[in-house]
Amino acid sequence: MAAVGENSSYSREEVSALRGLFALYDTDDSGYISVKEVEALLQKIGRSGDDAAKILEGAEKVASEGKITFEEFLGLLEKGNTDVPGEGPDPKVLEFLRILEEYRIKCEDEGNYLEAGRANAQVETLRRQEEKRQQKAIRARQINERTEVQIAHNMQYTDFNAAWDKYMEEYDSMAQMYIQQMTERHAVNLLEFQRGLQKEMTQKPPKWSRELLEWRRRQHILARQKNYAEAQKIKKIADSLEDKERGSMNTSHAAVFARKEASFRQQQQAELQALLKRIDARRKEHIKQRNLDCKRLLQRNRNVQAVLESKQAVESVKLFADIKKDLQHSLALSTTRAKASVGGQ
Repeated sequence: MAAVGENSSYSREEVSALRGLFALYDTDDSGYISVKEVEALLQKIGRSGDDAAKILEGAEKVASEGKITFEEFLGLLEKGNTDVPGEGPDPKVLEFLRILEEYRIKCEDEGNYLEAGRANAQVETLRRQEEKRQQKAIRARQINERTEVQIAHNMQYTDFNAAWDKYMEEYDSMAQMYIQQMTERHAVNLLEFQRGLQKEMTQKPPKWSRELLEWRRRQHILARQKNYAEAQKIKKIADSLEDKERGSMNTSHAAVFARKEASFRQQQQAELQALLKRIDARRKEHIKQRNLDCKRLLQRNRNVQAVLESKQAVESVKLFADIKKDLQHSLALSTTRAKASVGGQ
């Protein structure tokens, strides 16, 4: 909590009060509240209208899975503040410091040392307050910078995932098209193969047995000898044997047809499986590349945040020193002018 207070434009007491209100909506002590609950919390602390709308819009951008942390909520509140003091010195404060310093010197010259001491205490208190005010303004601006960078990173991450989702969807759609095209081509090729094989087997002359050929030879000899009665008897025997052999040949042809068709289908199935394997391997490569790109993106964003925080830390040291130096210089200048004024009198 101290860390939040130190980097916040709110005082420790204000941060503590805001954290207590936040806890009312963090019922499961997860450290998160939903974006929907942010609206109710804003109403409770008196934020409404365009101010609340802007904060809610910011909450939706920085939210992770629809939820935000207290630090993110505090950052959004500070970003929504319209009365955040500037980083430069307040002219009114400098003028008041000059007046107080002149009064201190006057009291000192008049020997009114107690009043001079009170004036000096007021000068130191006002100087410290102005120093802290400017420091808080710098911190507020730096927090705003980090918040904007985080929002930009969140949007970049969302766009990254959306682009990859679209790419994978297009890839899956293209893969299905390739599978459909191959399936249709296989159906056409199978039909052509079946027709060609059927034609080939139909046109192939039958191969009769020697026994059948011998019966046919005897049949024709008897017929030429005009021994028609014997020829008719032999023909019946030959016809019966031919029917039997034809049936056996048809069975054999059917078995050959089925075997060749099965082999052809197996080749087609192997081709389809090879395509599916290539599609799956390529898809895994895409997923691997996506994960790699995601890690690189997140690491790059973390590096950007780290560089920004380091840069801000160096900047804070320099600016805080400049603030103290400028205020001391202003006081020294006021002292010189005040002494010159008193001396002139």
